Amino acid sequence: VGLMAWALADRPEQLDAAIAARPALISISFGPPESYVGRVRQAGIRVTAQVGTVEEARRAEAAGVDLVVARGAEGGGHGRGEVATLALLQSVLDAVAVPVVAAGGIAGPRGLAAVLAAGAVGAWVGTALLGCTEAGTSATARRRLFDAAETATAYGRVFDVAQGLRWPAEYGGRALRNAFFDAWHDRLDELAENADAAEQLRQARAAEDYDTAVIYAGEGVGLLRSERSVAEVLAEFGRAEDLLRRF
Repeated sequence: VGLMAWALADRPEQLDAAIAARPALISISFGPPESYVGRVRQAGIRVTAQVGTVEEARRAEAAGVDLVVARGAEGGGHGRGEVATLALLQSVLDAVAVPVVAAGGIAGPRGLAAVLAAGAVGAWVGTALLGCTEAGTSATARRRLFDAAETATAYGRVFDVAQGLRWPAEYGGRALRNAFFDAWHDRLDELAENADAAEQLRQARAAEDYDTAVIYAGEGVGLLRSERSVAEVLAEFGRAEDLLRRF
């Protein structure tokens, strides 16, 4: 279960519900985790945090997380956009003693092999699963994903500002670049005053108009080509072992 630390102060019931569900792991990211990690661990549930800087990694370790996720700027969805995955991973590995998982741009066995060789204990993937038959993405959205090149994403706060979402400014989002993003990415102050923007996005989502509506995805999207099951994707990730044996 993934929770946003910045939102928990106003919605503490989210943490209550997550603990009650007894998942294998709870992630508390995008804000100071100190107030929440103890409760999760007392419930006997492992806890992690996504981090985008060494400072965040040290803070998460000090809070008592079981592992940290070093999420680089290539990752889809929300996170910091300053440091790429491999550079961040190396710095975080040097900075903390807890296990480190890598995230951002890892969409196949080569990427997994690379971060394992660097010292990560595993990879945290999202974009690689967006085209799976079990995913919640629609057929229209999947086609956009399959047609996207590695250069097809953009990072910024456009979709959050348009919807009035209260994400902290340092946590932008990476998504497929579209006409709505291009129209507003350098006009955020004006967008914040646009009373019609949120409704425009809502209608676009309903109509599956992805020239306007957002599809969050990372730079690994260029490796998605066709619909597969989660089992098939994970089996392909397993080829990382074969790649590592070459060295």
